[in-house]
Amino acid sequence: MTHGYGQLAVDLVAEGWAPYLLVLKFRHLGGRRDTVLAQMQHDAERAHRWLCERVWRNATAPSRRPWRPCWILAPDYPVAKRAKVSVRSLVPNDGLHLQGVAVMPPCGRLCEPLDEHLGESGARYCPRGGPLTSITATPIVAGDVAYVNTYNFKALPRGRASFDDILVLPSSSAELDSKPRPATDPWRDPIFERN
Repeated sequence: MTHGYGQLAVDLVAEGWAPYLLVLKFRHLGGRRDTVLAQMQHDAERAHRWLCERVWRNATAPSRRPWRPCWILAPDYPVAKRAKVSVRSLVPNDGLHLQGVAVMPPCGRLCEPLDEHLGESGARYCPRGGPLTSITATPIVAGDVAYVNTYNFKALPRGRASFDDILVLPSSSAELDSKPRPATDPWRDPIFERN
């Protein structure tokens, strides 16, 4: 399945989209790991939505949906390299952060590359007091997209993440078009029968 996620990015790069390694870091978030990860994903969705609005004036229009930036994010932990100090004592959330591939469309209102845009105005995606503290992008050579995607998913084979933790943005058109519907049969009090 990791190759399938990678193929999404590889196909877009073949069509002329620009690939980036995207890293989102967060302040310390309280709670269990699944709660922390849900907060991270929620803030990543918000940052993606803001970027889409920067790339397109009306990013939710059906004609713009295929041209929105694509993010494939996975939870990641830092790997200690020659360090004698515990990583947990140095970084928030035991080092948990989101990392993945971002693929930018070849057209749109964003005039500069994503790495320059986030370098100059990255603070706008990290509001003061919010969970997201930094978001950085590094250009990827087009031929290395599959390798970078495999590297980003290194937490899966190690058992530190599952496929349910993978976040693919933007949401599919079916998810965007679906609306909650009222229940057809309202909840009723349980009926107890004595035999």
